[in-house]
Amino acid sequence: MINNFLIYGIFFISFYNLLFFETIFCESNTTEYQFLTKFGGKESNEGELSTPHSIDIDKEGNVYVTDTGNDRIQKYDLDGKFILQWGEEGSEDGQFDKLHDVYVDPSGQFIYTLELANHRVQKFTNDGKFILKWGFEDTGGRGAERTPHQLSIDSTGYVYLTDKNAHQILKFDENGKFIESYGSKGSAAGKFLEPHGIVFDSNDTMYVTDMKNSRVQVFDKNFNFIRQWGSFGNGSGQFSGTAPGIDYYEKQDLVFVVDKTSTNVQVFDKDGKFISKFGSKGKQDGQFSRPEDLAIDPQGKVFVSDTGNSRIQVFEK
Repeated sequence: MINNFLIYGIFFISFYNLLFFETIFCESNTTEYQFLTKFGGKESNEGELSTPHSIDIDKEGNVYVTDTGNDRIQKYDLDGKFILQWGEEGSEDGQFDKLHDVYVDPSGQFIYTLELANHRVQKFTNDGKFILKWGFEDTGGRGAERTPHQLSIDSTGYVYLTDKNAHQILKFDENGKFIESYGSKGSAAGKFLEPHGIVFDSNDTMYVTDMKNSRVQVFDKNFNFIRQWGSFGNGSGQFSGTAPGIDYYEKQDLVFVVDKTSTNVQVFDKDGKFISKFGSKGKQDGQFSRPEDLAIDPQGKVFVSDTGNSRIQVFEK
């Protein structure tokens, strides 16, 4: 009888320790990144933001944000200090309507923007001078149906847009000449249901958030399918069907995905292995409301476009 109690006691203690270890391990996976600072605020003064949708950071550490509610681009330093702004509501060159995405080209010299209402891409210098624009009329006979949501640029200068409603990726040269489209509607490998976020690594490997399929798809530079990961849900490595933003941190080969409904950011290695996640729903520091996008600075800090709270939040390890 004593031996039985001893055996049961050892088993209970071992089981408790295992649970304790798993709890600590899980907590470390969900708190690897900590809140550092924030900037913005729901107003229209310089440096303040109204429903910012997209964010990007150049190699010099300049931060560009789509201040969608105020129809402008704002530029900050890495500490959130305002540098300059450009744009206003309208459809003329340099004006915006439903500004949705901003992207800095690999050289850091040019800024590309994407608008939903004006149905176009605009290209600027990095201090806001208008260069050119293009629409989607000559893109395979579906111009009026096109609803591009995000863009990215490969190492050779080609511009790629995710077309949410047509379930495709569109490819243009740097001056807006349409080259070709990839993908079609579906759930098989290489097909999409509302693709949104897109990013390239230094090898021109393409990572796409395939929103309604609740996955990330990976392709080589010739659009050959490589791999995918994710499923529908709120668990680690899962997506809610509204994961719009993605970025790649080259120094550590990490993929970051922001989930609008689950209100968190998940971190993966380049093969899709889950590493950690952070964030929850709310208004406090480190919490999100409808986050749309994110960008990684040269030191690995994570800048999240906390759209519903009209601010940018910054996290670090």
